[in-house]
Amino acid sequence: MAETNRQLAGIIAELETTGPNMTAGTSTMGGFQTREDFLSEGHRHSQHPALVILKHQLIAAIQDYAKLLFEQECMRNPANVDFMLWGWGVSLKAGNSQDLHVHPTAHISGVYYVSAPPGAMGETSTAGKIRFYDPRPRANMNQLLTQITRVSETPSPGDILIFPSWLEHSVAPFEGEGERTCIAFNVRLNMS
Repeated sequence: MAETNRQLAGIIAELETTGPNMTAGTSTMGGFQTREDFLSEGHRHSQHPALVILKHQLIAAIQDYAKLLFEQECMRNPANVDFMLWGWGVSLKAGNSQDLHVHPTAHISGVYYVSAPPGAMGETSTAGKIRFYDPRPRANMNQLLTQITRVSETPSPGDILIFPSWLEHSVAPFEGEGERTCIAFNVRLNMS
């Protein structure tokens, strides 16, 4: 995906110079965020080969995750499933972050990593990493010595992380050079 990622980064960089920054009212603190129609058929770049490749990758991963979700969370598998996918590009530089949030209008959420700064690649720091939080209200009360209530994932270009939309997450700021560029996405399931 190296060439695809290079092209995706170029599209997001172009939108940063030509389009509006949609960070107002979102969890993104600093940085740049595209409109939520980045993965839509109506987007001006929708037929760009890099976006076509990415959408195929995302759809396959979403289908795999949805099967697991149905097995674990539903009394029975739905007879028919259709879904709506939408997403947006996010570019964070040193000092930028994303506050703790969920995605209330979706069932499945995820992030595809286009690029990651060197400052986010270390194992000992949470800098530049996405962090997931135990959703149980009292999970942090009277913790056991080695209990895990937060998990950080290192951004690695080409990786897709998929998670339930209700799972709280954030992105810690990093320092140093480079950009943390990703494409966040949501999925709304329509089942019968």
